[in-house]
Amino acid sequence: MGNKIVPVNHDLLEQIAESASIGRSECFRIFKKIIGKTPVEYLTEYRLAQAAYHLSNTEKSISEICFSCGFNSTSYFGKTFKDNCGMSPSQYRRSIRSAQKR
Repeated sequence: MGNKIVPVNHDLLEQIAESASIGRSECFRIFKKIIGKTPVEYLTEYRLAQAAYHLSNTEKSISEICFSCGFNSTSYFGKTFKDNCGMSPSQYRRSIRSAQKR
């Protein structure tokens, strides 16, 4: 299994490019120029933010959060979360709960 994250809906990206009367590559280039990251990077960041919210505010299991936020591999989710947040999802949840008890 090559991709570990559910890919961006390329039909949607095609529709966005088409509505602006530009090609898909140009759409990606402009997105990166304006937002500062590719659509895939932006989506990953968004999914991680959603995961952090659920880790902080729900009792859902880490697996449930992983899949509901668009990742299709718990190991990739854990690695990506740690790379971006500096700790594993379970460590993040514990640190948030510890801070809330204070």
